[in-house]
Amino acid sequence: MDYRHHKKYLTGKFKSKQEIIDKLKAEGKDDIYHVLSFGGGTQSAHLLEDHLQGKIHYDYIVFSDTGAEPEFIHRQVKWWKKRQEEIGNNTPFIVTHHMSMHGGLEEMLWRYINTDYQRFQLPLYFSKIDDQGNEIKAGITPRQCTIDFKIIPVKQAIRKKIMEKYGLERHQRFPSNVAIVQDIGFSVDEINRISMWESPQYKYVYMTYPLVEQGMTTKDSIKFLAANGFPGKRSRCYFCPFNCSSNKAIGMDWEEIIRDEPLSFLKACYFDRRLREVIRSGEKRLNSIPYFHYSRQPLKKVFKKEYELATELYGNELNEWLKEWSNYVNHKYIVNKER
Repeated sequence: MDYRHHKKYLTGKFKSKQEIIDKLKAEGKDDIYHVLSFGGGTQSAHLLEDHLQGKIHYDYIVFSDTGAEPEFIHRQVKWWKKRQEEIGNNTPFIVTHHMSMHGGLEEMLWRYINTDYQRFQLPLYFSKIDDQGNEIKAGITPRQCTIDFKIIPVKQAIRKKIMEKYGLERHQRFPSNVAIVQDIGFSVDEINRISMWESPQYKYVYMTYPLVEQGMTTKDSIKFLAANGFPGKRSRCYFCPFNCSSNKAIGMDWEEIIRDEPLSFLKACYFDRRLREVIRSGEKRLNSIPYFHYSRQPLKKVFKKEYELATELYGNELNEWLKEWSNYVNHKYIVNKER
């Protein structure tokens, strides 16, 4: 696909990287920083390898920890950092996270379930109740998590680095001659995920999509990594509702989470159940019934045998996780608020 023929490009939802750079230079931006928003998965790893081979330049590589990636994604991030070191590439590799919720999406869900926090940032499947009291299929909530827990933390981390480089304090004005070009690893088959090229948070940050410009698909990146013997698991959170059955997506399925990280699967089942309970309580603005699974059934029902086995093997570890998060949320959001 030639991106220049796509409606998103024709209507100005995004521009090519060169168009943006030309625009910035014409405006007098003579200090432009190129940043890779690294997710630890396939597409951004493809871009990182291009950088390591000298095909594309980055001033910073930034991984934003969403707090809910499977451990195999963290292992891949470590693998790529090691490869970078072995090659002798010295580009700064930064690990960051959400500014106020350092526990990421896990913290957001615990906060949503246990406090008066109302903002919901996951794209879940919903059902609603009709006039006869029957549950019927509804829509899916907007996918805000990528922006809030990945893209924005990267912008914040780079802004901080540049302010430090210029000897400026956090509250001071950002240098007028500086711009940040942030590469996002969306592939051409994900072009509908593109919504902008100018950051609404920071007027000097611009998003570009190199794989889209190259016409590269997700399959292309997976094949590229496999051909070179690189790790190729796709990045996503362990409870991502875009996990499907193994025959419905490339490398993104519940079966992989169940097989490789059964404790994470139990955590997903916990959130799946508790979200319905808290929304049915009437304490939230959402009034539809949420599900993590696209079938709009409870996860533990869809994978009944797997759930029972995981509970038998990892139930104690799940209870420890529940206790730790309960204490953390109680201290941070309830005790401190009362003070």
